[in-house]
Amino acid sequence: MPTVAEVIKHLEDNYSMDEHIAAPIWCEEDVLGVSDEMGKNITRAQAQQILDHMDSHHDCELGITWDTIRSEIEDASKE
Repeated sequence: MPTVAEVIKHLEDNYSMDEHIAAPIWCEEDVLGVSDEMGKNITRAQAQQILDHMDSHHDCELGITWDTIRSEIEDASKE
């Protein structure tokens, strides 16, 4: 999973500053917040692993949604 600095560098290298784009961004705080709402205790390291897994395994037709995050948290809490 790229860092914010890596994403910024990629955007600067590949797009003009006035170009319109759509780029949803999910972060550790999103995963940790949903985890808290679900009553699941996951670590920041687990949140990072969830983000990495979602980034490389999500359904490209559906994208990443709050339901995707909930499902990943459920899977992580079983381990």
